[in-house]
Amino acid sequence: MTVSTVLFDLDDTLCEYRRSPQARLTAAFDRAGVDPYCTPTDLRAALPTLDPVETDREFYASLFAAAAEGTAADSLTATRVARAYEAVHDHTDVRFRAGAAAALSGLAGYDVGLVTNGGREVQSRKLAALDIADAFDVSVFATPEYGLKPNAYPFERALSALDTSPGDALYVGNSLRADVAGARRVGMPVAWFPATADYTRDPDPTPDYTLDTLADLHDVL
Repeated sequence: MTVSTVLFDLDDTLCEYRRSPQARLTAAFDRAGVDPYCTPTDLRAALPTLDPVETDREFYASLFAAAAEGTAADSLTATRVARAYEAVHDHTDVRFRAGAAAALSGLAGYDVGLVTNGGREVQSRKLAALDIADAFDVSVFATPEYGLKPNAYPFERALSALDTSPGDALYVGNSLRADVAGARRVGMPVAWFPATADYTRDPDPTPDYTLDTLADLHDVL
């Protein structure tokens, strides 16, 4: 394909936390002094059910409350675990996913953008830790105020800032729900780079490309 612009997701696409989801969750339950009532899989399953909120604290409270439904944990317990999870969550303790550094450094001649769900403060910590804050010509930090992915707004904002049409851009992300569906909503082709927990043999919606490593990105450009 021939494109002039490449847009990236951040979390679980360009980077991942060094501590596993299970390790972070275990640390939160230990800190809260609460017997575990959910798993990382339960938390991922709860994500699509959540209403938009304004802050990370509200997000974690909503997430752990949703995961507590159908368990013996009450709302006060869920709130304690949510606050503990926020406290143990080090947003600077991140690393590149396979091929990400090489993919970014090999995009000379392309306009490069970032479209990520999450507030500027938290996401900027990850960019600084990876030393890639200056790797993007535009960075869009999607928030509930204007619409989180898969809402079209953050994609449209990035494209507009780069004066690029959807057909001249490629979006790269790991989430079928937020990234593939969202980019498709504005007519942009998508390269899907699933994390282990995201992978399925029959992705729906169907991405245009599936990558085993971001080092393969240049093969589809």
